[in-house]
Amino acid sequence: MALDLDLLIVGAGPAGISTAVEARRAGIERLMLLEKGPSHSWSIEKLYTPGKRVDKVYLGQEVDCDGAVCIIDGTRETALATLDAFVAQYDLPIQYATEVERIDTLEGGGFRVRDTRGDEFLTRTIVIAIGVFGRPNKPDYPLPGSLKGHVHFDLNHGIPAGESVLIIGGGNTALEYAAYLYADHPTTLAYRGHEFAKANEVNRQILSDLDSGGKLGVWLGADVAGLRDTSTAPRVEVTFKDGRVEAFDHVLYGIGGSTPEGFLKAAGVMIDGKSPVVDERFHTTVPGLYLAGDLVAGGKGSIVKAFNTGHRVVWEGLCQDHLECRIPEGFPGARRSSE
Repeated sequence: MALDLDLLIVGAGPAGISTAVEARRAGIERLMLLEKGPSHSWSIEKLYTPGKRVDKVYLGQEVDCDGAVCIIDGTRETALATLDAFVAQYDLPIQYATEVERIDTLEGGGFRVRDTRGDEFLTRTIVIAIGVFGRPNKPDYPLPGSLKGHVHFDLNHGIPAGESVLIIGGGNTALEYAAYLYADHPTTLAYRGHEFAKANEVNRQILSDLDSGGKLGVWLGADVAGLRDTSTAPRVEVTFKDGRVEAFDHVLYGIGGSTPEGFLKAAGVMIDGKSPVVDERFHTTVPGLYLAGDLVAGGKGSIVKAFNTGHRVVWEGLCQDHLECRIPEGFPGARRSSE
């Protein structure tokens, strides 16, 4: 059964947390954050080494915090502790280890959203606050070093013809890998979701034709738990979370990275070149759908900039045009959506 919300926030990093805190301060109670990592601000935990400096001024970007969420100069650990405190103080509801699989615009306004666990959400508005990385995404389980040459994140290094390949992923990249490799490799595509909603129609049709023709294997709802080196061919033993164990010569990850252009387009967001089209409040061309964080902040690495996008989205966007908010007296341009 779908959960009715006023605001769904995709991503629980600095921008998502800032958006949620400002929404709480505005009196928006029916909200939810969805986070693909096992904890909030997972990109900071994953990409920042222990003790790494996390300062308010980063690479010369001296920016003041516009809203309630801010940090002081410190380390990875103090930044995460500060964000922990905001999550606790404002009782932010976050669902972890899940990704949005599909966003459908409803007739008359609002959205129906489905995640990779099969849960559905009906929401009046959405803020997409996911990060942008200039490197391929990697799984959160360890990869045995002995499998070098058998585990891949792109096709820059050739995979010998005739050797079996498991492709992990459900977006355009993964589907294109499958279409490229099937002719001279026994190929299987595994995706933890239940449909390829992130891929475009052309790639989905190609995959469907190959699958129905028996030219490759397609496993949906197949979430990988880990890899093991068998020391004999086939070298990579893959364990799935449902208990299934299979072996392949190679594993190829196609689980994203860089700008999530395909995901935004699937949600109906207009892209100009490689940048999403938004107005000064980060409102996209889809009514009620906003972007925050790295997708619109400009520059790299400024957590404060990410915080500020969330503040602007709520007070200058959502509260002005879409939701009924407690707008502070004297707030510039203050008016309620019902006015």
